[in-house]
Amino acid sequence: MARYAAMVIEANERHNLTGCSTLSEAVQTLVLGSLEPLTRLDVPRGTRYADIGSGSGVPGVPLALARPEASGVLVEAQAKRAEFIVRVIEDLRIPDLTVECGRVEDLARTARLRESFDAVFSRAFGPVYVVLEMALPLLKIGGRLYIYSRRGGEELVDALADQASSLGGRIVPGGPGVVVEKLGATPNSRPRRYPAIKREAERLGCEWKNET
Repeated sequence: MARYAAMVIEANERHNLTGCSTLSEAVQTLVLGSLEPLTRLDVPRGTRYADIGSGSGVPGVPLALARPEASGVLVEAQAKRAEFIVRVIEDLRIPDLTVECGRVEDLARTARLRESFDAVFSRAFGPVYVVLEMALPLLKIGGRLYIYSRRGGEELVDALADQASSLGGRIVPGGPGVVVEKLGATPNSRPRRYPAIKREAERLGCEWKNET
């Protein structure tokens, strides 16, 4: 994990991967901060998870290092960042971890990825309202979405709970972090394009962001 943090710091000047400027800060914030969901979620052998908006590989790479018995797919739209994650996976020889370079709203509509994951993680992808619509189509029924946040699910406004429900999910009270359980199928019309969801969130006064 320290080697991964060092790779991020080394590549940061070229690719603007993180706000961390020192190795110790990267270890504390990027690596240890990414392991937070393991205090709330069971990740048994065979779990298949997605990390949406992975950026420098956070939280997907630290989670893979902590739970090598699970398999992960890291989704990142920017090609340079996706290439960096691929290099990390190869250099650190991380098993069962792959990268998808593309937009989540496109990949979530493909048969090979839609409703195929036991867990989805989102650390800094965007407003919670948007994350719900992007992530829940990827989850199997019975799967769980984890949104990194200092606050818990019981603090979400009603519009966010309604958004989760319309997508087949239920917000689980407690914290840290927001956990959403997938109870039913997500409508085929979802997800919409990111700007459309964001505009709707703004109209509803529902721009509650994940905070890490």
